Amino acid sequence: MTCSASDSEKIVINCGGIRHETYRSTLKTLPGTRLSWLTEPDAFSNFDYDPKSDEFFFDRHPATFAFILNYYRTGKLHCPNDVCGPLFEEELAFWGIDETDVEACCWMNYRQHRDAEEALDSFETPEPDVPEDDPALTGGVLFEMSPS
Repeated sequence: MTCSASDSEKIVINCGGIRHETYRSTLKTLPGTRLSWLTEPDAFSNFDYDPKSDEFFFDRHPATFAFILNYYRTGKLHCPNDVCGPLFEEELAFWGIDETDVEACCWMNYRQHRDAEEALDSFETPEPDVPEDDPALTGGVLFEMSPS
């Protein structure tokens, strides 16, 4: 069996049980990222590669991976609406993609969790005011001295 040039240019990535097929040249569009490293000669020994199925395997969230791979294809990083921000943030970090590349149309959805956390942090629980002269509330002990 002979491989054509286009076959050798293709690469299969199994992410969480879902197979994705793309071109090596597509993965090279974002140098320094985990997927671009798959195009390097030593990738077969550095990653989970199955020679029988001729695919790389990553035990990661398969739905978010489709958005990651689409970023390599289109140059536009969109976020899935049905995935929470922290999960997508974690996936971006794993794949080596800068979160500032998220498209403006998706930025609010992506940042929503951080904005909520920041808002909650601003509502610090105030410490209760404890009168200094009440030993029962301050944990102090009063000793009554009796005349001898």
